[in-house]
Amino acid sequence: MTLTKLEMIRATILIVIFTAVKGDDCVLRSFGPGRTVCVCNSTYCDTPSNPKYQENQFLWYISTQNGTRMDYSSHNFSTEESENSLVLTVDSNKKYQIIQGFGGAMTDAAALNIRSLSNETQRNLLESYFGSTGIGYTFTRIPIAGTDFSTRPYTYDDVPDDITLSHFSLVEEDDYKIQYLHDIKNLMPNSSNYRIFTTAWSAPAWMKSSKNIKWGEIWSFLKREYYQLYADYIKKFFDAYKKRDIDIWGMTPGNEPLDGFLPFFTFNAMGWTPKAAATWTVDYLAPTLSNANYYPVYMALDDQRFELPWYVDKMFRNKNAKELFDGIAVHWYADRLFTPERLIETHNKYPDKFMLMTEACVGSSPFEEKVVLGSWERGERYFLDIIQNLSHWMSGWIDWNMALNEHGAPNWAENFVDSPIIVMPQNDEFYKQPMFYAIAHFSTFVPRNSYRIDLKIENEEILEENLRDVEAIAFLTPEQKIVIAIINKANSSVPITIKNKSKTKTMNLQLLPRSFNTLLYSEK
Repeated sequence: MTLTKLEMIRATILIVIFTAVKGDDCVLRSFGPGRTVCVCNSTYCDTPSNPKYQENQFLWYISTQNGTRMDYSSHNFSTEESENSLVLTVDSNKKYQIIQGFGGAMTDAAALNIRSLSNETQRNLLESYFGSTGIGYTFTRIPIAGTDFSTRPYTYDDVPDDITLSHFSLVEEDDYKIQYLHDIKNLMPNSSNYRIFTTAWSAPAWMKSSKNIKWGEIWSFLKREYYQLYADYIKKFFDAYKKRDIDIWGMTPGNEPLDGFLPFFTFNAMGWTPKAAATWTVDYLAPTLSNANYYPVYMALDDQRFELPWYVDKMFRNKNAKELFDGIAVHWYADRLFTPERLIETHNKYPDKFMLMTEACVGSSPFEEKVVLGSWERGERYFLDIIQNLSHWMSGWIDWNMALNEHGAPNWAENFVDSPIIVMPQNDEFYKQPMFYAIAHFSTFVPRNSYRIDLKIENEEILEENLRDVEAIAFLTPEQKIVIAIINKANSSVPITIKNKSKTKTMNLQLLPRSFNTLLYSEK
């Protein structure tokens, strides 16, 4: 193959662009004022730096609206506080919940989008999330059969009245997802940390009251005569994935159990009342799976914050359900409408149950633009939601689709949304959006089995103006490192002082305008 002179010039420009930066730098592309993404391809992708801790110093990672991404610097501790600064006090002796980790969903759409890239670019994408130079993901959520983020509505047995499930079968998209799950395990520094959890959006339509994979013209729920058969269907999914060497860590009874009762949900949905979800899981699903030597971690709900604690209360009236379920899964879509005090109330009622954010995305509202390339505001929404939920007893935060295209597709129901990574197969590239870095400021530095620790603002009455712009949270890692994540939403710098209550270490900082910040230092 011979190259034209123009193609040679273009190739030379690309080589210059991708070699004129350090190995961990973002290659920026702008989509308007304050809207930038980091471009990755088959030969290059930015990575967070991982310098060694210095005993008498702290590290400071910064991402900003103007294009800085995970830049770091090291600084000496101060001996006194700065005047007129916002004072934060960290107390590592006061511990709260254990953090389980961060992750995203490998939907059909995500797998198909990743597959649209070259093998080398696919690897860089998965490495960005899970690899040794990635941002520390340890969770993947996978659907049982299709969701709206599929190219068509389907389950694993759509042959009507197949009561022997003889037509049960995985689909081509499962081949792709399973391959990526194996690739992820091979990329991870410690694959024993990897957790895959699952749920179904719908049973086969012929098992449901509506005879429809979605709402239909009546409520769409599993008919009682199919409770055991549907448990057998779920076991077949576990069997099929086990045969391909994929182990399932956890599951919920079903995705968003109220959707099947609401006609405006025009995609795969099946209703579960709290009583029905508890009865089916305890009396049918759990025995069926345990008889086949599957013992997943069961999580209740898998729906919005406004259903707490009442939905779980009603489920746990079944004493066997209260004993069986270890956790509570929550989605983010109503977070801006309902107080996080509901999480505290739920924790106080069920302190032995962990809570896990299992789905989040932007662009789901009919009034929102679906994909906004480089949106810093959407990154801020992610950062703030992670702080809010983890500050109110949530043990982890799992994003929705790991990758979508520039239209937020494919989605057979046209329920398009945004994603932290957008693929551009026409150029064999993918874009890391500000949402990606919002998650990274937590997931890169807060490994599983870290604790959230106490962080208080000491002088909020002095700087009440800035309180609306600055939010923060702190953690203690298993290696006894302090991690503090801070956002500044203001369009100007904000002076802050951070004190370590137990060790009298002081840090005086100027938070840059519209910035994400992570501070790290040794507790010893």
